[in-house]
Amino acid sequence: MNELVGAVLTRPTIDATAAGAVLERSWGVAGAVRPLPSERDRNFAVAIDGADRYVLKVANATEDAAFLDLQHRALDRLAAAGVPCQRVVPTGAGLEVIDIGGSGRPSLARLLTWLPGRPLASIPPAARPPGLLRDLGRVMGRTAAALEGFDHPSAHRAFQWSAEEGLQVIDAHAPAVTDPGRGPLLAEWRRRLAPLADRFGDLRHGVIHNDANDHNVLVAEDGRSVSGLLDLGDAVWSVLVNELAVAAAYAALGAADPFAVVATVRAGFEEALPLTDAESSVLLDLVALRLATSVSLSAHQSRLEPDDPYLTVSEAPAWALLAKLAAVPPR
Repeated sequence: MNELVGAVLTRPTIDATAAGAVLERSWGVAGAVRPLPSERDRNFAVAIDGADRYVLKVANATEDAAFLDLQHRALDRLAAAGVPCQRVVPTGAGLEVIDIGGSGRPSLARLLTWLPGRPLASIPPAARPPGLLRDLGRVMGRTAAALEGFDHPSAHRAFQWSAEEGLQVIDAHAPAVTDPGRGPLLAEWRRRLAPLADRFGDLRHGVIHNDANDHNVLVAEDGRSVSGLLDLGDAVWSVLVNELAVAAAYAALGAADPFAVVATVRAGFEEALPLTDAESSVLLDLVALRLATSVSLSAHQSRLEPDDPYLTVSEAPAWALLAKLAAVPPR
């Protein structure tokens, strides 16, 4: 797994000036360019006449064109189903992806439309109305439903954020958690989550978005509904219910009653796609699995790039939520 986590070290080095030149040369777009945060890639917002219109995404050097094709085909399905997502903007030559790399190192770039709204992370957990949380679940249920029956060779990949590999990732990176208060908590979750390995075969599988964190979910100006779902860079063939578990895990960060948050997000999800009994029985374990994976990777990644706060943005609230979940006895 180390080579996958190390992808943080193979992010492109392109800056805003160079990004602006690529935009003008390949898309004929002239605008104000500013960097956006990203774990693996380099992203830039593009404003025209003071209004954000596009996002230029320059992929990690480890990415290939086939995986970007997976994302674009998935976006087509989501858009057709009414899920608020970005659309690909072709170049003047009609290309969806171009290579702007040099010296034998690929650097694949594409331009996507801008989605309105503000990140869910910008709204304090206590200020999020139940209707917003329910709509989050509804959008993710519609996302999972839209991707049912969809497949792509690039979705079947080794990936540290897939549920099936979560236990291995946690075990591999647990030694990086050196805090004396956190190490025992992670050890307890490793013990409690171990039986999941035998449960995955009972669950529905498919291509999922897999990363509805509170920075990838946009909220409308009225604060009551989801206006956008960003970033299919973590899409993978995995257990379908993990689509809900990931969204619920991040929505519950910092909440006074995380169980109520999970229940509300789940209610919205099941409006679009009801869970099976087997999926219901592992939901909270999958929430904990995502959190434990996150804190394990954060500990490791912070060693690779200690000056990048984006890599540990959810670490403290994730630990707090793991502690709350641990207080509930296993089923």
